[in-house]
Amino acid sequence: MKVILMQPNFSLLGRRSWKLIPYGLCLLKACCRDEFDVTVYDPNFDNESEKEIKKRLLKSKPDVVGITSFSTEYIEEIYYHARFIKETLPNVKIILGGALPTVWVEKVITCTDIDYFVMGEGEIVLKELLRGISACDEKHIASIKGIAFRSHNHNIINERPGFIDNLDALPFPDYSDLDFMKYGNFKHKFAHTLLARQIPYALTITSRGCPMQCTFCAASTVSGKKVRLRSAENVLTEIAYLRNLYGIREVIFLDDHFLFNRQRALDIMHGISERYPDMTWKCVNVAVFSLDNQILEAMLESGCNQITLSIESGDNDVLKRLIKKPVNLKKAKQIADMAKAMGIEVISNFVIGTPGETWEQIRNTFKYAEDLNIDMVNFHIATPLPKTELMKICIAHGLLKSEEDVAGYTLGNITTSEFTGIELQILRAFEWDRINFSLPEKSRIIAKIEGVSESEVNEWRKQTRGHLGNTHETTKKEKK
Repeated sequence: MKVILMQPNFSLLGRRSWKLIPYGLCLLKACCRDEFDVTVYDPNFDNESEKEIKKRLLKSKPDVVGITSFSTEYIEEIYYHARFIKETLPNVKIILGGALPTVWVEKVITCTDIDYFVMGEGEIVLKELLRGISACDEKHIASIKGIAFRSHNHNIINERPGFIDNLDALPFPDYSDLDFMKYGNFKHKFAHTLLARQIPYALTITSRGCPMQCTFCAASTVSGKKVRLRSAENVLTEIAYLRNLYGIREVIFLDDHFLFNRQRALDIMHGISERYPDMTWKCVNVAVFSLDNQILEAMLESGCNQITLSIESGDNDVLKRLIKKPVNLKKAKQIADMAKAMGIEVISNFVIGTPGETWEQIRNTFKYAEDLNIDMVNFHIATPLPKTELMKICIAHGLLKSEEDVAGYTLGNITTSEFTGIELQILRAFEWDRINFSLPEKSRIIAKIEGVSESEVNEWRKQTRGHLGNTHETTKKEKK
């Protein structure tokens, strides 16, 4: 049976897309290639048109097309692709996996162009589903945990399977269908966590799950509260594989909690230092409460050039009572100072507009972010995502009617007695500009962090102020 695993072109409807190698799809191919003819296809990187995608599918004539999804933000793009794929190949079976069916299957199952939905980790589930489709065995399909589908006008949503405990047993992703160097040499703009300082670079995930209970985060729904770890040796073996095959010079870890197991993290860092002293690396998210002088020194010695701290709030009450994140603000400042003194770039993320937060507490966050005096700070407006505690709170208090009321990540769609959405957007945009560019030399620093020129940074500032940090949605409205 011929299977195409496809990363949609997320920019077809005008949104910004991320030029990332489809790591998850390549891992799924590695898991299924022994039984099926599996090809990974990515029209997203080269911004292929609908016509080009249709042409490729007609030429390949797959029996199954598997589509991946990143977040609720791109739900319309998923529906759009499913519709024209079904129009092009009416007999093809379409499977949707990834974040969307995992956190919001009740919503996406209404899309009649999609035949099956994979919830949770797909490495085992997808293979079982493909076996059922290949054998036309509906009874077998109906028995698979982690599968949802429609049958005789009824929605069948099976229970989720357990999470995969032994991550070392999984193969490394199979990139053979893609031009790896095209991705590895791509230099991202305005995406500091994804901008490699050395190319070619690679992405990997060394753990799954997050034990934190942050009210706004869907990580525990997607990958569980129990942290499951690949061994340090398994991670180092993958790095060796990528270096030997593609000559990578940097690796970016996409883990939710890379430092969860201190000794394992140190073993990975020491292994990189000893085996690949010319390599650099970073992690897209670092838990500030896991950092200390020993860890920072090991990070620096092993080639880490940047850390992004998710401090979230500059107000202790908001952290403890509303966000539920165990951050000590005094220690976080000490860690940031320590890392800066070592020459590591320091960036931090903050969230404003959590229900129950006062205007003064929001102002406390900006004051704290300013006093941190780090290389760059980012501010996000609290966005309720399906199945999160934040969403449940918003619905319970009448701030949102249902899970359908999900806005973009720079939009303020919660109004309380303390603030309105537009107030948050204005404050966020102008405080971001004021704090990040308080000194003339900050433009040069941030240009380096974001992989752009100083003139591009200045234009970025203008657009952020003019569109309140929401250039994408404004562009869409203007087009209409």
